[in-house]
Amino acid sequence: MNPGGYAELAVTDAARLHALPDHLGEAEAVAMIGTGRTTLGILGFTELGPDSVALVPAAAGGIGTLLVQYAKNAGATVIGLAGGPAKTALVEANGADLAVDYKRPDWPEEVRAYLASLGRKATVVFDSVGGDTGRAAVDLLGKGGQHLVFGWSGAGLHDGEPLTFTEEELTARGITSRSVLGPVMIQKAGGDIRTLELAALDAASTGTLRPAVHRFPLADAAEAHRALENRGTTGKVVLIP
Repeated sequence: MNPGGYAELAVTDAARLHALPDHLGEAEAVAMIGTGRTTLGILGFTELGPDSVALVPAAAGGIGTLLVQYAKNAGATVIGLAGGPAKTALVEANGADLAVDYKRPDWPEEVRAYLASLGRKATVVFDSVGGDTGRAAVDLLGKGGQHLVFGWSGAGLHDGEPLTFTEEELTARGITSRSVLGPVMIQKAGGDIRTLELAALDAASTGTLRPAVHRFPLADAAEAHRALENRGTTGKVVLIP
């Protein structure tokens, strides 16, 4: 893919193009090259299995949807947070063991009670939200837990800053916190982000991962932007010519 904005035509190196896999639509392929690639990159920083309890804020989003599916496929217990009943229903349909509406002020207590019923604590938080929601999610981590940061969409709603912790706080909690975007992700992928794109396309082609796509006609691009800003979308937003 090559940055082209809303240009009608764009030029790129042929080596950067991808063949459309069988049984995969164009919009789904676009989603996997973008959000799918990033999802697999994030997952390179943790190992998920039956002993894992994954907490996914923004679980109805493009990356969140794929994280829920991947974690469930790996045998993990999956808790997904989303805003409103319609979105939590999508999270549940994607396989989450518990789908919780983070707009409810008591959502941390609901998750904490669920974890207590299992005798468990969260082992990893996939945080793209930050702010108060992200901090409340981190409070649910047990000793040895991971806080993986790849965004802070909710920070502006509260303190206006990405969620960070001092070394003293992390040591006291017995957890780790790190940003997993940018150069560290590319390095983790062996220096070639295309390997993540190919793996993402393959996962979608075989049905291992199913991207959520929110389609808008290209003529409604302004409406698509408004919906994104107002959190009125689910999955990856794709403009259809």
